[in-house]
Amino acid sequence: MKILIIGGTRFFGIYTVNELLEKGHDVTIATRGRAFDEYGGRVKRIIIERTNEDSMKCFG
Repeated sequence: MKILIIGGTRFFGIYTVNELLEKGHDVTIATRGRAFDEYGGRVKRIIIERTNEDSMKCFG
């Protein structure tokens, strides 16, 4: 299943993403791109900033 996680690099998002990956899901995380993560190529990334309208257009 394809799943989009808003965040995913901090707090409970880390556990959620790891569980989804372990279960074989195709995970995309939408983040500001500021926090390091250890997912490597196992996830797709969308860089967004909620205060920047242009970066949010991928959701409209």
